Formats: sequence, C-alpha cells, structure tokens
Amino acid sequence: MSHLNALLTGTGQGISAQERDSAAGELNALFNDGTVVPASLRAAPGGAIAVAEVGRSQVYVAACPESDEPDWLRNFTGKGGRGMGVSVRTAPADMTGTRALWQALPDTQPAPLAAAASFGFGDRTGLATPGHAAAMFAQGRDIAPIFVQQSIREMERTGRTPEDVMSDGVCGAVASGWQGPVGADADHLKTPEHVDVTARAGFVFFTIDPSDHVDQRADGYSPAQVEEKFAAFLADKVAGGDELLPLYSGSSYTLDDESGTTISLDELTLKRAAVKYGRALAHIKAMALHIAAQCPQGFELEISVDETDQPTSVPEHLFLALELKRREVPVVSLAPRFIGDFEKGVDFRGDIAALEETLKQHAAIAREYGPYKISLHSGSDKFSVYPLLAKATESMFHVKTAGTSYLEALRAVGRVDPGLFTRVIEFSRSRFDTDKATYHISATLDQAPEPGGLSTDEREEVYLNQDPGRQILHVTFGSVLTVQEGGNLVFKDDIFRLLQDNKALHEEVLAAHLGRHLRGLAG
Repeated sequence: MSHLNALLTGTGQGISAQERDSAAGELNALFNDGTVVPASLRAAPGGAIAVAEVGRSQVYVAACPESDEPDWLRNFTGKGGRGMGVSVRTAPADMTGTRALWQALPDTQPAPLAAAASFGFGDRTGLATPGHAAAMFAQGRDIAPIFVQQSIREMERTGRTPEDVMSDGVCGAVASGWQGPVGADADHLKTPEHVDVTARAGFVFFTIDPSDHVDQRADGYSPAQVEEKFAAFLADKVAGGDELLPLYSGSSYTLDDESGTTISLDELTLKRAAVKYGRALAHIKAMALHIAAQCPQGFELEISVDETDQPTSVPEHLFLALELKRREVPVVSLAPRFIGDFEKGVDFRGDIAALEETLKQHAAIAREYGPYKISLHSGSDKFSVYPLLAKATESMFHVKTAGTSYLEALRAVGRVDPGLFTRVIEFSRSRFDTDKATYHISATLDQAPEPGGLSTDEREEVYLNQDPGRQILHVTFGSVLTVQEGGNLVFKDDIFRLLQDNKALHEEVLAAHLGRHLRGLAG
C-alpha cells in the first residue's frame, strides 16, 4: 500500500516524517497545478488535506478514496483530479477555503485558550505565520500561540480585512505543520461594529479597548476637582456608578504577594478611580454583552487599559477587578498601563526594580480577584521584562507583539535586495513625523543617519538593531505597505515577492527573533 493510501484509509495516522514526505510526493503526482507542502499533509476523517503552492499563491488540496468520498469534500469545489483510486479536489486559501478546512479539520479553527500562558504573533504582511510556528516548534511548546492577531487600526493601515487576517494565519499554521491549539485575537476593539466584522471572520479572543471612555487627566485632579467630576459622573447616571461608594469606600484588601500588600480604597482614592474608569467600565459591560450575543459558541475577553498616558495604579487595578467581577464580565486577561515606558519595538525604559514590584502586585490582584492573566501589550522586544512577567504571574500571562515581525521581514529584504531596503528606509524617514503621531515613541530622525552613506551591514545594524532606526521603520509600516504611484503599489508588491521567493530566510529570521521572546518568557 502506498503511503498516501495508508494516510487516506486511516492506517497511516502515525506515519513518520519520511513517510509523510513520500505521501506528499504521491499526492503531487495527482495534483499537477502546484507543489504540495510536505509538512502540511495530515489525515482528515476519510481522507487527507495539505497546503499546495501554486506560483506565489496557496490552495488547500483534499484527497480521499474515490469509492468513499466524505461529506466534507463537497466544500472543496476547485480544480482537482483522479487517479490510482483517489479523488483530489482543491479550495482557495481564502475565507471560503478556510471554512471548508474547518469543516474537515475542526481543530484548525481558532478556539479559546483559557488560562494557558499565551503569546500573540501579530502579522502585518500575512506571510509571517510559518516563521512564528517555527519559533513555537523550537522554543515555545509550553505557551499557546495566537497566530491570528490584528487590530482594526492595523487592518485599516495595511488595507487588510478580518477575513484576510484569519485566512492568512490559518493557512500559514497549517502549512507549517502546526497541529496544537491556536487562538485568534481581534485586538483593540472600540465599537460593536468592530466586534461584528471580526466575529464573522471567526475571531474568538476579543480585546476591548475602552480608552476613549477613560478620563486620562484624572491622576492630576485636585481633591476638589475629583469631587466635582464624581458628582458629574453620578448625575450622568452611568451604569453601576451609584453603587460604588456603599460597596467599597473605606474598605481594605490584603494581597497574597511577598509583602502582604494592603490596599485601602479610601473615599478619595475610590472616587478618583471611578472618575477615571467608571465610564469605561460601563462601555466594557456593553461591549461584553454584544460579543456574547455574536459568539454563542464561545469567546474570550481581554480588557486593555494600557492605551493611556498615566499608569494604572495598584488600587485602580483592584477597583477594576472588583467591578469586572461584580458586573459579571468574564475576563481572561487584563492589560494595565504599567509604570515606565513600553515603547514600540524596543526594550523597557524605566526603573526595572520598581516595575518588578508592581508586577507582583498586579499579578496578585489578577490571581485573587479574577483569576485572569496579566497581559503585556507593546510586548515586542521587552526582553528585560519577560522573565519578571513569567515569575510574577506564575506563567499566567499573555504577551502581544506586532511590529517586530514586520521589522524582521525588512531584515530579510535588506539581505536579499539592499537597494529596496534603502528605498524603504528613505520613504519611512519621509513619513516618520506624520506616522508617529499615534504611537508612544521617543525616536527622532536625527538619531539615525541617512541610509545612503551606510554599507549593507551598517544599514541592518542601524535600522534593525538600534532603537531609533527600529522605531522609524516600526511606525511607518502602513504607509510603506499602501503607498501608490500611478495606481501601482510602490513597495508592497516587491516586498511580498521577495519574501515569497525567499521563504526559508524569512522564516529563519522570524524564528530566531521571536524565539528569543519565547525563551525569555520560559524563564
């Protein structure tokens, strides 16, 4: 019996990598329009499914015994073939094909990850997932991956849809041979409409961003101003507001941390927290109800209060935790705004010892009043923080990265086509002062030299290994990937062709860099 037939009939479930490669070769002989990716080939009920490369595109290839076609095969409506008693059909690697894949292999559909330590691999190109999976295979098996992760803001800046993000991430995971659990994070959602479009695409992890409803000046209010703002808060009849003082004023809470920290919610502290976060809590509850209605099969919620100028104090986090539980908001993770600077694409800047102490307190609140994971946003390249986060949370954490994978894509570009990389740098410098407006970064153009006078190695060092250069490239991704001239994309098509033609290099640089993140989180 051939290796392919063994796989199709269920006798090859435990085939070796060598036997799998042989089966992929046999499937190739029946599918003449592309090349089956051996790592992707796996058994499905009554058949087998793989990813095949057709030029620079991908399709799903399904095979089954010709005499006994399973029901799920009807969803594979693309060109196929027959031979040696085997039926072969295809489905595009878009959302239609993704749903066909999910019918055949339900475990390829993202699902809630619960309390497992998790890591979000943001992908701004749609080509990075195989490299992310390679990092997981090498370094991160005790951490659950979220290969599908993107915010509405990033989708708008890259011209992608939730369906694009979902289908690219799922296909990349299958192509890599990943068969473990995966999540899918619709990041930084602010409106019910954002929920609707991401839920329809199959996202299951929803990050609520209530920053538009947070009073970001509350920390600076005098006691008299707090009284005035709190009175206005009550007068507006914000949901749940009139219950806060009777419930919490004057209460004390002792944390189960190393120091036995006691947190007192005196009247001023409580009113300030209510002024700062009370309207946000009402918005979170409304969003949570909407998500539940859109996702009857299950979902997870993350609450993000990190998009503020002022840190989330330990008493404020306690207030949020108590109120989220009281309002029955099912939180899987919460992202405070930590002390210090968590700038994009560079390591933590600030008092690391002070951060470690507050991490312990934030983690204790999450354990005792959740339980939920502590989430670290702007998590790219925070190498000094990862061991502290893992230890303080006892590995109940979630970390999000995004732009660092885009930077590693540019590293591959620079090594293959230095001229293209130079043009990207020059354009990014021209866009930097405009694009940085919505990011918290400290880099300035004069901190990184013009690329023209640098050697190939120096350009990589300055713009991908040094902080100012990294940030210049980091925040201009949307402009680089969408700028057009004469109706043609100036950079995107060339970047994508290069990455697709040099997949091994792209995966190598991603696996090395993201693997470093995962090693830090493993302690």
